[in-house]
Amino acid sequence: MDPGVGQRVRELRTARGMTQADLAGDDFTKGFISLLETGRTRVSLRAAEILAQRLGVSSADLIAGGDGKADLELALLRAEQQLSAGRAVEAIEVLERLANKAMGSLRARALRARGRALVEAERPREGLVLLEEAGRAFEALGQREFVIRTIYDRALAFAHLNEPGNALALALECDAAMTAGGFVDRTLELQVRSLMATTFAFSGDLDSADLQAQRALQLAEDVVDPDALGSLYSTLSFARQRQNDLSGAMAYARKGLAVYEELGRDRAVGQMWHNVATIHLDRHQYEKAADAIERSDRIAKQAKLPSLEDKYARAGSEHPGASPYTRTRGLLLQARALAARRGPLSQIRRTLNIARNSVRDEPARIRAEVHEAFASILADRGEWREAYEQARTSLELVRPDLGSRKK
Repeated sequence: MDPGVGQRVRELRTARGMTQADLAGDDFTKGFISLLETGRTRVSLRAAEILAQRLGVSSADLIAGGDGKADLELALLRAEQQLSAGRAVEAIEVLERLANKAMGSLRARALRARGRALVEAERPREGLVLLEEAGRAFEALGQREFVIRTIYDRALAFAHLNEPGNALALALECDAAMTAGGFVDRTLELQVRSLMATTFAFSGDLDSADLQAQRALQLAEDVVDPDALGSLYSTLSFARQRQNDLSGAMAYARKGLAVYEELGRDRAVGQMWHNVATIHLDRHQYEKAADAIERSDRIAKQAKLPSLEDKYARAGSEHPGASPYTRTRGLLLQARALAARRGPLSQIRRTLNIARNSVRDEPARIRAEVHEAFASILADRGEWREAYEQARTSLELVRPDLGSRKK
């Protein structure tokens, strides 16, 4: 949204003799109004409508300053609201029409929003092209703030493309640009820290992930972006699970569930239930794990989404935004649940082989986890020789020096 909105809020509030607390009322905090007026956070369309009503102006005048661009500005913001509500597909066509109609800054913003929508709609490669075009347009217009925001959007697109190196490089570039340019936006900083935490976690650098996550949690005390917070809780849950802090992992998973359920993000809720199931499996609570999987599938059916378990069984080929390790976690979950139910060994083998192929280019630690799961299930079925081979492979991946000593 136009950063001038905060300035207009301050001018109108002062003209009406209102304090920041008066304007905040029960819907906002005084701190939020302060951050908004000083340009250090953004405002949603719904929040703008509430503030406009209290200030005695139309939302169009508050947003666009009554300069004749109000209709396009509102159309853009409504499309962005659809995007924020998880309805990216609906927003894509509207944003394409806006980009064709608008000029200058509005066109660049429409391009950026459409690029973000394409990323969310699991078309990240197309979205990245538009985001790069939007970044060049903002650069030409001298709108440094939007240049920085678009760097973050590109980082997120690379994360969806499972290119963590590019994602992390752009996230660090965004963070450095904010510091160098004196640009303060706590919401964006929260998003950047959350993305870095996620990228570090899935790359296996849990210490760096934890550091970024803790910084993000401190930021969340001032400004809460629900999407970034949900992602952050998911990352913290994953990191705690990898550190064998299963109580902490479950606590953060529950918090993530609460955030996504309030937002109505069915796909994210289903994914979080899968994460809850993996924690139950690590605790050897197989009935609870099975219940969590069933919850996930019920959500998928009610929301007319593809079965999340089926998605993992197909190695997520139709979901390019999912990382190999994310897909593999689901496959391991499915295999362990099948084993707990005494399912056919042939089906379990097939699932684990898909998981093994999915992570063949991943770090040794991740590949070792698949072999370890394979060994555990085979041993439980009395397939001792093959279980031994799988366990030995897992150990050699974790400690490659064993192989050299054996030779």
